[in-house]
Amino acid sequence: MNNAAPPSVSPDAAELAALQSFLASLPAGAMTLERLDGFFCALHCAVSPPGPSVWLAQVWGESAESQASFDDEGQARAIVGTLMKMHEAIGAALERGARGGASHRPRLALRPDGLPGGNDWAAGFVLGMQIAPEGWQPLLADDEAGQALVPIMMLHHEHDEDEAMRPPPIDAAMRAELPEVLTDALLQLHQQLAPARRELQRGERQALTFRRSAPKVGRNDPCPCGSGRKFKACCALQAG
Repeated sequence: MNNAAPPSVSPDAAELAALQSFLASLPAGAMTLERLDGFFCALHCAVSPPGPSVWLAQVWGESAESQASFDDEGQARAIVGTLMKMHEAIGAALERGARGGASHRPRLALRPDGLPGGNDWAAGFVLGMQIAPEGWQPLLADDEAGQALVPIMMLHHEHDEDEAMRPPPIDAAMRAELPEVLTDALLQLHQQLAPARRELQRGERQALTFRRSAPKVGRNDPCPCGSGRKFKACCALQAG
């Protein structure tokens, strides 16, 4: 019997084009597909990534307060559905890479000279680190442990307003290799933080087991949270 999880379904070209068009229609600050890819990559590497209720606001950018402006419910379902597909597909690819298969290859937009840019991808990755900071500090503080972060930080600071933060120039040969370099760096970071992710997940499972050891609450009993509502109409909805 095969208990393996079904493969994640990646968004197709039409779905990605619709997402790209929608994001471009939002006020300044909404993510591009390239930045979104880097952002999701960082969240999947993170020890304790936030859920969609947190990261969607970052995707919309300055339009977060209005939760973006959808034409109708159908468009909202389609756009958010594509975002979820993209998020899940990146996570599945990184897990596949950890098992020795083909890992995620970062989505890098091409510059006018035909070479991959990578600056926007790196900006998204750094933003993902900032909203899920747990676990990154040891890599940032240790030159050897943080080697995989070097190409990402170089791209992030390549055009920094502060000249002291800019890295040495990235020549054409180095830039042409960016997709492979970032693929390897991303997989290394994902694996470096894997023990901390597993430890956190074990703690969460143990806490859940402890909570379940309490007397079972009937669906029609008062909710133990003290809301005054029946359990089935309160916390049972969150647990479902």
